[in-house]
Amino acid sequence: MEAEGAIPAAEPSRPILVTAACLIGFAGVPMTAYFVIRNREAIIAFNGWPFIVALICFGALGLAGLVGYWMMRRWGLYLYAAMTALSLGYALVSGSFTFSGSVSSIVITAIGCLYFTRMR
Repeated sequence: MEAEGAIPAAEPSRPILVTAACLIGFAGVPMTAYFVIRNREAIIAFNGWPFIVALICFGALGLAGLVGYWMMRRWGLYLYAAMTALSLGYALVSGSFTFSGSVSSIVITAIGCLYFTRMR
């Protein structure tokens, strides 16, 4: 039985799993930028400038998606899922696909799909 005047515990607006997924995604952006800056000559020699441009575009799309995802908005999940699909497709076509490099984006998207109904 509840005590008089007690405030019922509110369900958090953003689940812990979504928070963790977003924080991992947000951490990945500067880590990727650092990796690209440190190894730009090797990346350009191996993949060319179009790969750098694609990384920048996918990074911007992913970051925008993560902002919406963080706010529990469906458009954020849509953007992040689009970035994941496009970057995986580009990686397969360009020959730079690695499962280990793609698993975080896939898992972050999957977590968002689990909580899709709680998003606005």
